[in-house]
This record gives sequence, structure tokens and C-alpha cells, in this order.
Amino acid sequence: MPVTGIVLIHNASTNATTITSINDKITRLFPRVIGKWSLEYKLYRENPILDHGARPSSQGQVTGAVSRFLSQLVLSHHRDDLFCLVDEPQSNIPGHANFEKKVIAVFDKGMDMIITSKLASVWILRQSMRAEGVAYAVGDEFVIRTANVTQAGSFRYIVVEIEYLFSDDLESSKIVISDFASRCDLPNGKFFFGDSVHIYRSKADESQKFTKADTGLQYMEAFRARPNG
Repeated sequence: MPVTGIVLIHNASTNATTITSINDKITRLFPRVIGKWSLEYKLYRENPILDHGARPSSQGQVTGAVSRFLSQLVLSHHRDDLFCLVDEPQSNIPGHANFEKKVIAVFDKGMDMIITSKLASVWILRQSMRAEGVAYAVGDEFVIRTANVTQAGSFRYIVVEIEYLFSDDLESSKIVISDFASRCDLPNGKFFFGDSVHIYRSKADESQKFTKADTGLQYMEAFRARPNG
């Protein structure tokens, strides 16, 4: 599968000027407009009233409970898929939770109904974000997607996805994607390539081929890492 990289631009203006400026710069590369695209991101927290008394800490001790978080993502260019990421706390000591262990899965989109109805008592919605924008193809190598991100109807950030079509190797594609972002003259933002090497590959010599789950992880890490406010 092609490799993607996500750029989250925090210091964008609160009107259309910045996203318009980005799109104008992309047109200098003579792209082909593919069409509109969108995403929806939801963050759930485990119901704090549930009994987690038997959950052990990383040292094997059973102590105070720590809630887990569930990130859920839908991308229009993966229209049949629902990306879910669960953060598993590594310590049950209050105030010392470590969420380095992550479990990500790609479900049929119908799983969303199960989470919102059948599992409503387990997972409580804390946050919801949406984005709508335009996708461009630049030559035969790249697809770039730009969009404004909104929360409760208010503009928050700009997200840019760069897809490199000629490789499925994450590490070697990082340089190519970063160089293309420079050619696009994007505003200052933070890149997210995903922590896939630590999550999906249990063996050091295992193939580093990119999957769509990596793309889902990149978006989730970007939205979870953004500044508050």
C-alpha cells in the first residue's frame, strides 16, 4: 500500500485564508483535482464507574484503576473501514498512567453502531472532530489532501495528508514525503508518520510494509497530540 504522512498545522488563521493559501501553492505544481474528501474523529473514555479492580500494573501489582481511551476514525478515502485505537494503561497507580501500549484494529464501518449503541455504557464520548477538504494528484507519485478541522462547528486546525504512491516502505518514504512537503511550501506544522514499528511488528527483522492501519494511526496520533485550547 502507498505510504502516507500527516501534517497538523496548529497556527492556522480562523478564516479561509490559510487553507486557500495552501491550496494555491499546490496549484503551482500543476495538480489534478481528484475531488472532495472528509474525515470524522471521535475520542471515547472508558466509563469510570466500571470495576477495574483486577487490572494489574506493569509491575504485576493490582492497584487503583486507570481508565482506557478509545480513538475512532473514519476516512472517506477508506469508506468501508472504521479505525479503532485503544490505549492500554501500563500502570494503575493514580497519576502515573503510561499509555505506551496501543492496540489498533480496522473494522467494518458498521462497528460504529455497535460502539454507540451496544457499548454505550462502556465507552463515553469525550470529543468529536470533523474535516472536509480537497484531494489533489500531483504527477503519478503523490496524492495530497488538505482540510480544515472543526470541533463543535468551530475551526480548530488544518490537516494535510501526503500519500506517496511508489513505495510501501515507511522508513524510506519519510524522506520523499518530507521533501515533497517542502516543495508544497506548507506552513510550519508537525509531521506524524505513526509509531507503527513498535505497534505492528513483533520481530525486529519483520517486514516494514505500510498498511492502511498505519494511516489511521497517524491521524489518531496527530489529533491526540495537538495543543489544548
